[in-house]
Amino acid sequence: MDMNYLADMLGIDVHAELWGNASGLPYYLIDCYSFKKAVLEGVACLFLSPKGELDTLNAIKKHIAKIHEIEPLPIVLELDGITARRRKSLIEARIPFIAPNSQLYLPFLGVVLTERYTATTPLKKVLTPSSQLVFFHYLHQDNIELYTGGIADRLGITAMQISRAVKQLKSLGLIAVRKDGVRMVIYSTESRRVLFEKAKPHLLNPVRKKIYTEFDAVANRLPYAGLYALSALTMLNPPTIKTFALFGNTSGLNGTDTMIDNNAQAEVEIWRYAPALLSDQPDMADTLSLITSLQSTDNERVEQAVEEALSKFWG
Repeated sequence: MDMNYLADMLGIDVHAELWGNASGLPYYLIDCYSFKKAVLEGVACLFLSPKGELDTLNAIKKHIAKIHEIEPLPIVLELDGITARRRKSLIEARIPFIAPNSQLYLPFLGVVLTERYTATTPLKKVLTPSSQLVFFHYLHQDNIELYTGGIADRLGITAMQISRAVKQLKSLGLIAVRKDGVRMVIYSTESRRVLFEKAKPHLLNPVRKKIYTEFDAVANRLPYAGLYALSALTMLNPPTIKTFALFGNTSGLNGTDTMIDNNAQAEVEIWRYAPALLSDQPDMADTLSLITSLQSTDNERVEQAVEEALSKFWG
């Protein structure tokens, strides 16, 4: 598949490259798929193109799990076509896929698109990582207005990503935009607390996946996250397992998908953006991202702690 298709459809930066780790896979996987690594709007992923007929859903899940042992990136199935039943089963299993001229499902980017429903670049209802960073950066400011110049360097993203983030945030009614000469200014007449509540349906969970690794391998070099970080900010009792956050290469962690020894291991969340980038405490994920990572909880004590942390954040 031509990666320009994705760039044109989604209006995002797309870069493709050969994947150098395929040799570490079992032969049956090399025989089943062609592999290609890509970076979509700053998010690395791995494209799998079946060489023959696509296998069963259970087999695909096992294949993805095996590949994740050596490359814990989001995996996208690249298909020539797709039936309604296959599409439904892949979406229910949250397995990303792309069938050109038919359907795109990229949950790790917060994108679900069907070409036949749109003639222009579609609106992404869930914030991209870049949009969320820009939005949270704005909420961290005391001023009502924020000049976009310099944000790219502050957040470690490109000027193009800033422009697209502002466009998405504006389209969702989360910010307004004006010009001051040639400079762009984002602002809102609503309070930061109201804006955050308004944005909740669109927020992207910053945690892509979780792994478990030796505590000594991550202690003192990664910021805290998860319930452990929340307990440090509130009256919540700390969990027995410490949670850390990582954005970037995980190859040196030797992590597993399940906890083996809770006395020696730590939980590591793999994030979609740098967890402490906006934090006042370099050893802690920023409060808004931390709370967003815990949005799906149904534990009453955790929900109370979230409210406590938010109250402290809003001051």
